[in-house]
Amino acid sequence: MKKTVFIMLVLAAVMTSCDKEENKNDDVKTGIASTDYMGILTVDASSGTFDTENIKVSYNSTEKTDSASITLYQVKFSPRMPLTLDVTVPGISVKKTDKGAELTCQRVIPLAMGGEYPNYTVTGLVGEIVDNQLSLSLNFGSTHTSYQGEAIGQ
Repeated sequence: MKKTVFIMLVLAAVMTSCDKEENKNDDVKTGIASTDYMGILTVDASSGTFDTENIKVSYNSTEKTDSASITLYQVKFSPRMPLTLDVTVPGISVKKTDKGAELTCQRVIPLAMGGEYPNYTVTGLVGEIVDNQLSLSLNFGSTHTSYQGEAIGQ
C-alpha cells in the first residue's frame, strides 16, 4: 500500500514538472507575457475622428501563448456616448516575429457589461507588440478604431 502511494506521488511530481517545462517552451513560442499598456485610442466615428488619451489596455496571453484576449478599459466610441465601457476582444491569434509578436483576428464577437455584443462584431484586427509598444487597428461593427500604447511599468 505504501509502495503504491509512493509511486503515485512520484508520477504526480513527474507529470507536474513536465507541465511546467511545456509552459516554459510555450512562453518561448511568442515571448509575450500578459501586459498592461497605457496609450491613445483613436475612433473614426460617423461624427468624425476623436482621440482619447490615457486608455489602459490589458493584453492577456492564453496558457499556450498562441492566442490572447485584449481588454480596453473605460472607452467611448463616440464623443456623445454617455458612458464608458470595458470591452474584451477574445480569440486573437498571436504569432512570434523577429521583433516581437503579430496579432490578428478576422472576426469575433466582443464582450462588454457581462455579455456578447454581436452588433459590434470585431473584424479586421491587426496589430503588433514590439519593444514594449502595442499597436492595434480593428473595426467594432462599422467603427474603425486604433490604439497605440506603451507597457506600464516597463
